[in-house]
Amino acid sequence: MARRTSGPQDEIDPHRSSRDEFYPRARNGGVVVRIQTDYSRPGRLPRYSLALIDTRATGTDNGRILGYDNAHEYHHRHYLGKDKIVAFESYESIETRFEAEVRKDPHGRDI
Repeated sequence: MARRTSGPQDEIDPHRSSRDEFYPRARNGGVVVRIQTDYSRPGRLPRYSLALIDTRATGTDNGRILGYDNAHEYHHRHYLGKDKIVAFESYESIETRFEAEVRKDPHGRDI
């Protein structure tokens, strides 16, 4: 299990952290991508969250269809209410994987 470590060097720098939301092209209305990155003062990335959310759904996982984050002290993937530990190489590799999955339609075909 890939656990992250935290300490005083992980104090969040609000000037370097970001939260962004956008509606992905070729997705039905009501679906939003939410990306949050929290950087520490020395420039480390102690927290991240990438999520594809159906804002019309409130059931399982509060509408989150797909997501990656490192909450709960480990890196994991959420899909339709279930989560699974994932190997972590870099934030960029997780972001690339997430983007590729967002571009697929619900039946797994590329859009």
